[in-house]
Amino acid sequence: MALRRIAIVVGLRIAAAYVPPTTRARRSLQLSAKKIDFVVEEESRDFLDVSSVFLDSFWADKAGSQELTAAQRRELRSGQLDDFRRRYALRRDTRRKATLFVAKDGSTIIGCAGVELDGAVGENLVPVLSNVATAREGRRRGVATTLVREAEKRVREWGCTEMDLVVEESNKPARNLYSKLGRLLL
Repeated sequence: MALRRIAIVVGLRIAAAYVPPTTRARRSLQLSAKKIDFVVEEESRDFLDVSSVFLDSFWADKAGSQELTAAQRRELRSGQLDDFRRRYALRRDTRRKATLFVAKDGSTIIGCAGVELDGAVGENLVPVLSNVATAREGRRRGVATTLVREAEKRVREWGCTEMDLVVEESNKPARNLYSKLGRLLL
């Protein structure tokens, strides 16, 4: 299965994610001769560390050479934490499906990716991949590629055959990753 399309977003946008399964799942994969654990996060308390890693990997590049102030960092982390909780931990609609995958090197979070389907599979809706981020210490180790592939597996488990992805036009590393994986950029 491959991503059906990738829409390019111009301008700054916080990526989104959403709700995990009822049991915690763990899968270990061998990457670059070092064990990386992939965990499906479902506890809201776990999202704090994930949102910090997401903030560091995603927003650090957006600020250019400027450091974020402590107040900016708190506000962005709080917003991302709320977004993770809303999308991945709150289950108000049983037709909504979502999973947040987290890559860990030992106890250190080095990446994340979320996939969500907002409605029943038969409603002609397409799952969306989002919140793909890799910490600096996890880069060039196949972490993002593995997270995308894990999301694709989950989408197939949901009975879907395609998946959409939105990425910023300025996010060249992500665009290069998806292009390397053979995904079509629109």
